[in-house]
Amino acid sequence: MGTSGTFGGSKSGLVPSWVDEPLPKPAKAPGSEPSVHNGPEDGEIGDRTEGPPALYPPLGPLHIGSDFRVARANLTRGARTSDVRAIRRGAGQYVSAVGGGRAAARRMPSSRVVAAGIANLARTVSDEGATEALRRFNLDGLAGAPAVDVFVALTDALCPPGGTIDEAIARDAMVETIAELAAEGIGNFDELTPEDLQEFFIGVVSRSIEGKILNEVGTKTIRLSPNLDAVERAQRMLHDFVDGCVRDRFSASGASLSELTTEEIDDFVSTLYEAAFDLIRTLGDTE
Repeated sequence: MGTSGTFGGSKSGLVPSWVDEPLPKPAKAPGSEPSVHNGPEDGEIGDRTEGPPALYPPLGPLHIGSDFRVARANLTRGARTSDVRAIRRGAGQYVSAVGGGRAAARRMPSSRVVAAGIANLARTVSDEGATEALRRFNLDGLAGAPAVDVFVALTDALCPPGGTIDEAIARDAMVETIAELAAEGIGNFDELTPEDLQEFFIGVVSRSIEGKILNEVGTKTIRLSPNLDAVERAQRMLHDFVDGCVRDRFSASGASLSELTTEEIDDFVSTLYEAAFDLIRTLGDTE
């Protein structure tokens, strides 16, 4: 299947006809609350009050301070000149500016919750089958449906519309990964292999990290590129770099989602985010 392509994130044409119907109350991923979270930023995806969902705040930079100036300058240079080394340096300097891999990972509590939910889904599919896995999210009626439809519904269950910017980044990561799968012509959900679900997980983790970097230091700089081709090229360079780092750290862990226990998933996800960010910093510094 693969999720390392160059898709730029179209949001259209993916939502099935039933998605506008009333959905059940969003389900929180089993065992998906982060294991070590302190501080006001570590929110969770949980119950929401009734009523129409609030719109996301605009995905502009959360805060651009002096610590991000060097990272922003390199991303700008890379976007304007298609210099992949500058793109990588900018990403690495972002990780340094926020205090390293662990600090960067802690800035993404919602993305880690979503990734843990996907990992739990993959593990339960392997152990108990597609129907039982989806029942944990009140989606068991979709067990034999097209995988794209299931993943769209899962997106609404794990990160429903309305919420923080961090939740928006997690949702966008899922939507963009689903769009890529749709372009590849993925089949029905109950036909997916453990490797397919693992690829979906890696794709979401990669795109959430990419989205975080763009949101905090790269949104405006990359859009200053001279033309649309340059924008797409710069985003593709960043995506390929981040995706490669996530895949490298996942492979180095020797883990398989289908073999993790529920108790291990949260720690594994947090460690993967930290390790991927640290590798982004290391490789960025060597460019």
